[in-house]
Order: sequence, then structure tokens, then C-alpha cells
Amino acid sequence: MAFNGIRDLESEKQLWSGHCRVSRAWLGVNVTTDKVLHFDLILMDAKGNDIWVHIPPVLQEHFKRLLKEQQVYTIKNFELHTTQLKYRPIANTYIMSFSRKTTVEHVPDVPSIPAFKFKFLKASEMASKLNDVVVLSGITYVVKPKPTLFYRGDVVKVIIWGRVVADFDKLIKPGDDEQVILVVTAVSVKPFLGELCFNSSGSTVLYPNLDIPEVKAFTTRYRIQLDVESSSVPATFIIFEYEAKRFFGVSGNDLFNRTGQNN
Repeated sequence: MAFNGIRDLESEKQLWSGHCRVSRAWLGVNVTTDKVLHFDLILMDAKGNDIWVHIPPVLQEHFKRLLKEQQVYTIKNFELHTTQLKYRPIANTYIMSFSRKTTVEHVPDVPSIPAFKFKFLKASEMASKLNDVVVLSGITYVVKPKPTLFYRGDVVKVIIWGRVVADFDKLIKPGDDEQVILVVTAVSVKPFLGELCFNSSGSTVLYPNLDIPEVKAFTTRYRIQLDVESSSVPATFIIFEYEAKRFFGVSGNDLFNRTGQNN
């Protein structure tokens, strides 16, 4: 049966078909052993609705060859189930299941289908998500040019495990001063040394410098330039808004407004 959008999917008793973008694709692993457990996808339709696809190990190599991230496909003969799994990367109560009957056909890009969709967790919401792993949330943070991790102006700790550490090291190279803004998917909130932290999972993927509004917000926020002179060599420092608030006691936005009023 054909569907016009992901929200049309509601019956678990039929084989469905339709076209979607592979927004995200990753190998789910055991964080302790790094053993690959399954191949997972997030599919997106033109209305921005998404659904999780859980592909069993016996079929993962087959579909890994056929499906590439950000490509659009016509997908036929998949099944729909109410998910009973404890860990879910998105809030959809349904999950797609591929079988040997499932076929995929690559089609030209459909610009109306969004590339990415993330449910970003605000730092102020961390306490409400403590040990909640039913819906894992993505976060955005700056890791360079300073080695401190930031999330929307708040300093948070992000604990990463297993293969995510190696992925992080590939993206963040010593001596490289280029700013990197990461989207970190599939994280949970857990206590660590008396404070709440974001914790990676076996489904965590790092996406650097995505072309999405949340990432752009970091690159367009207020910056304050300080020209400092000493008896030796003058220097210029750039202070970003979240640092300015701690340095001056006011936000970059407030400081900008005060300066404008005095001119």
C-alpha cells in the first residue's frame, strides 16, 4: 500500500511503499564491546516527519550497499511495528522493519524533503531528562577554538564512549584553530561527579558544521573584539557572547545595546 507521508503509516498489518530521504544512517553498537548490533536509519518525508528504521544484522550488509545518507529512495514492501525497544533515537512510536521482500530504488533528489531534523535538548531541560532513554536527544556544542564545550551559552559536559572517541579525534586535530560546531546525536542525561552531563550511546553520531539554523546561530552570535596593549606586543582577543557574559557581567547583546545608546 502506498503512503503520502510518514504520518499516514498507522497499520501494522500491511506492506507499505513510498519515497523518503535517508536523513541519518549509522551502525548501532554495544558501547562496552564496540560490537555492531544493527544498521539504523532515520527516514524523512516532505512534511518533515521522520521515522526510525531498524535493520537486523542478517540484512545490514545488503542495505548498507543500497542506502546512502542524504539520498532519496522509493522504498517498497516494508513493515510497520509499534516499537518495544527501550532505546529510541526519535519520538515516533512506530518503527519500520525491512525484510528480504523490501526493495529500494534511488530517485533524483527531492528538495522539498528536509535534510535533517533534530530534537535539541535545552540545558534547562536536562534535569527533566535524567536517566530518560526512551527518546534520546541531539545537542549542539562548540569544541574549538577553545577546548571548552558549550551549548547555547551554557557550559555542559559531554561524556563520549567507544568508537565515538575515535570519531571525535578525527574531527578535532591538535593545532588546528578552525572552529568546529558539532551536532551530537542520540545522547542521554546522566549524573557524573555530582553534576548532570550528556552521555553518548551506541547510536551516537557526530556531525560537524551542518548547514542548519542551530549551527548557524553559533557563528552569527555577538562577538566582542578587545585590543590589548602592553609594554611588549599588542594583541587582539575575540570574546564570544557566552564568554562576555562571564567576563563583563552582561551579555554581548546587552553590551551592544548599551554602547549604541551612548553613541
